[in-house]
Amino acid sequence: MKIIASTTFLAFLALGAGGGLAQQAQAPAGNAEAGKKHFMADGCWQCHGVTADGSAATGPRLSRTALPYDAFMTQLRKPSNEMPPYEAKIVPDQAAADIYAWLRSLPASPDAKSLPLLMGMGVK
Repeated sequence: MKIIASTTFLAFLALGAGGGLAQQAQAPAGNAEAGKKHFMADGCWQCHGVTADGSAATGPRLSRTALPYDAFMTQLRKPSNEMPPYEAKIVPDQAAADIYAWLRSLPASPDAKSLPLLMGMGVK
């Protein structure tokens, strides 16, 4: 079920979230520090992890998202998968912009080859 929902969501993004990628709105100014607080307080971490790296079992990686802001907001407000909707009265637009700014500010995940634990498991 999650694979189908994820595939549907990816297809949705590939089509430009219904409006074409060229028409995507620029994200409003957000405060990354406040975004981290909202991410934790609003429970996003419960599915996406405290560093937004996600899990196949609970929710996709959001850190360093390449998701355009409009698609991020569409997924937040009217999810295309098992995620619950977060209406503006629960996560106001400014809080969403702050969360988006925080997600975009996160460092890239380390290369698997740089992790000693994984090197011992034969990662090449």
